[in-house]
Amino acid sequence: MNYLITLTPLKPFFFGGDVTFGKLGDKEGGTYLVKSRHFPQPTAILGMIRKEMLIQKGFLTTKIKGEWIDKHLKDKAKNLVGNSKFEFDTKQDFGTLEKISSLFLEKDGKKIIKKVAIDNYEFIVDNNKQPLLKNYNPKKDIYDNFISTDNSKTFKTEDIFRSVEEVGNSKFDSENSLFKKTSYTLKHNFKFAFYLESDFELKDAFVTLGGEGSTFKMEVSHSENNSLEYEDKNNYLTLLSDAYITLALKDNCTFAITSEISFNYLQNKFNENKRTFQKSEQTRFLYEKGSVFIEPSDELLENLNNQNLQKIGLNHYSYTKGAN
Repeated sequence: MNYLITLTPLKPFFFGGDVTFGKLGDKEGGTYLVKSRHFPQPTAILGMIRKEMLIQKGFLTTKIKGEWIDKHLKDKAKNLVGNSKFEFDTKQDFGTLEKISSLFLEKDGKKIIKKVAIDNYEFIVDNNKQPLLKNYNPKKDIYDNFISTDNSKTFKTEDIFRSVEEVGNSKFDSENSLFKKTSYTLKHNFKFAFYLESDFELKDAFVTLGGEGSTFKMEVSHSENNSLEYEDKNNYLTLLSDAYITLALKDNCTFAITSEISFNYLQNKFNENKRTFQKSEQTRFLYEKGSVFIEPSDELLENLNNQNLQKIGLNHYSYTKGAN
């Protein structure tokens, strides 16, 4: 079955990255500045869905002292959501959870993606055979652009996200304990959305997402689609999700406008019968959703088509080879 799932924040949300609060006495003098990302990582969406499936099936025991799966239910739980932890280079098995699409925004029935504003310029190759964007103005932020999948509307970040700042003093530290945290909420009926392919009969729920447990209203509806559909009018390759690419771009496309984002995910660690969560040891860098590539090579397409990553919402893109 295919589902369209939307997530509406019930309070300001915080999606962390590599930047976290510092330790007392660090070089910043104990003044901590952290800022949420606008979108959760795909691994956070994956973890949220797996947990909610376990809850709705009655396999997850939740009490004040923690959450666990009873021993006699472990095999059933494994069949439901798999027993795999996310790994970049290992084929995953998530039970009845077959695929998660790229994450996008939805407003009043329209689907909205992040995309650099390349359509405002004409791509040409000059007399010196150098590719460039005609009339490009470097003073304008080409990255701060969102567009509906029917190409009828565009938005800026400030049209979608409202920042919420929290400044305070940590009562647990005696000195240098000031902090400033910037969270976000969505404006004007915007929602996060994604497609899910699973045989499990998922229901509406209230869920938490992100390291700080931000609360969302999850609404579930059946869908004919299991992936986001978008066509660039110039048939440029557009990243619909963050993507892990291991090839040199200069050798594998004619032109590209990209930005990068660091990627870490949480791993279970067991020590003296206690479970803790730690960031993955290796930080990888992904090309950010909305990046655009012109005339990608076959090798680049093959590199993008990583089914292991696409299964959890990474490496999704829009491109039709030979359409031009």
